[in-house]
Amino acid sequence: MNRTLSTLAMMATALPLVGMNLKPGDVISGFAVKSIQELPEVQGRLVRMEYQKNGADLAWLDRDDDNQTFAIGFRTLPDDDTGVPHIIEHSVLCGSDKYPVKEPFVDLLKSSFATFLNAFTSSDSTMYPVCSRNGADFLNLMDVYLDAVFHPLSVKSPLAFRQEGWHYEIDSAEGELKRNGIVYSEMKGAYSSPERRLYHEIRRLLYPDTCYGYSSGGDPAAIPTLTYEKYKAFYHRFYQPSNSRIFLDGKVDLAKVLAKLDEYLAPYPRTKVDAEFVLQKPVSAEKTMKYEVGADEPTEGKILLGDAWVFARFDEREKYMAMDVITDALAGSNEAPLKKALLEKGLCEDLHFGVGGGYQLEVSLTVKNVKAENVKAVRQTVRDTLAALAEKGLDHARLEALLDHAEFVDREKDCGSTPRGLSFFTDAIDFWLYGGDPADAFRNASRFASLRKKLAAGWFEQLVREAFLNTPHHVALTFEPSNTLGAEQEKAEKAALAKVKAGWSKAQ
Repeated sequence: MNRTLSTLAMMATALPLVGMNLKPGDVISGFAVKSIQELPEVQGRLVRMEYQKNGADLAWLDRDDDNQTFAIGFRTLPDDDTGVPHIIEHSVLCGSDKYPVKEPFVDLLKSSFATFLNAFTSSDSTMYPVCSRNGADFLNLMDVYLDAVFHPLSVKSPLAFRQEGWHYEIDSAEGELKRNGIVYSEMKGAYSSPERRLYHEIRRLLYPDTCYGYSSGGDPAAIPTLTYEKYKAFYHRFYQPSNSRIFLDGKVDLAKVLAKLDEYLAPYPRTKVDAEFVLQKPVSAEKTMKYEVGADEPTEGKILLGDAWVFARFDEREKYMAMDVITDALAGSNEAPLKKALLEKGLCEDLHFGVGGGYQLEVSLTVKNVKAENVKAVRQTVRDTLAALAEKGLDHARLEALLDHAEFVDREKDCGSTPRGLSFFTDAIDFWLYGGDPADAFRNASRFASLRKKLAAGWFEQLVREAFLNTPHHVALTFEPSNTLGAEQEKAEKAALAKVKAGWSKAQ
């Protein structure tokens, strides 16, 4: 094991176990301190470190908080709709070399002091965060998580893959063949929501050449095409220390934490991981698709419309913050101008306007329950309303009030029952994952001041023109209800399964 604590660093700084007087250049358990940045916005400092052997990237938000947070995450860029990142997230938690039990995390919850214990898959990454106020418990939780992600049993035996991903089921040789699996069933439920399906199809149109055009959670139609071989290849490609982001928050015992990390990171050399983000070139597309409704459910006036525009990169934070308040001002209530324009004309029953994205940022509009004859009128009304607001001016008083509220929420960081360190981690990763500085996530005070000046100078109206009226990167999806689609898909699935079964021997 490469447990290096620089003798010179120890002599120069006389580092105690907790509250180390760190400085750039110190090396502790193989981690070199790269930078230390004061962050008065969160009453702490951000310490950046790199594990020298393989480049594992660590950020510690050193704050006076006894609810300690640890998270390890990886870029996991899907290249199809099989949901392999999601299935790996589930299955690596089904036992590891050191903890070879079926559900170690269920057992942990029975005795741990954890204030948060979970994992999640996003469109471009997979994260494993945990929080605890007890120092010994925190180190134990770290150990279980690290063994899970670096030594999972699921890459040695296909049992967890089949359980969590998908598998065939049959009661007898004469019985009907079926598919099942935890993620498979979960995503069938998720995709039964027309809005969820609409969102996925919009992003497929918006990002046809990048990972964001695929479903990282998994499309039920594609999940059964995932093989165990591809599952293992995806794991070995991305679950490397060289591709990791490790986050710490609070009053952690840094020496013990870094020593624990060193145990797991030391065996791995530095590797070149193919996990680079690329910008999607602007695209313009329109598409009409069907979505499933019940066989006896009325279809009149049930069309869903989805429009989306790419307007910024991840590091254009002021544009993101401005667009967040613009969408609220335009559609956050029935009296908001965009929503009012559509409702007063009777063109829809409801709509949602919001900002999202990853490496690139998009703003999306979902208009619900539209009649077929009103589809063109909806989109024309949206464009006309946005053009009029850009020309005549937005409601600056409303925007300023929304900026005030957003700044208050950002400053107070009232996370409810969610540990504050977990909230800070999710903020930081929005920059850090894409090669940005995680400290930038906490420097919003100057951004709010800048946005107020830009509001007075007409910059918000200019952003509306650039983002909606003059952009070459816009897609439109019309989602039409179908009483027969569900039955057609079920018939096709049964036929495909019957064909699979017909090709089996009696032993199979």
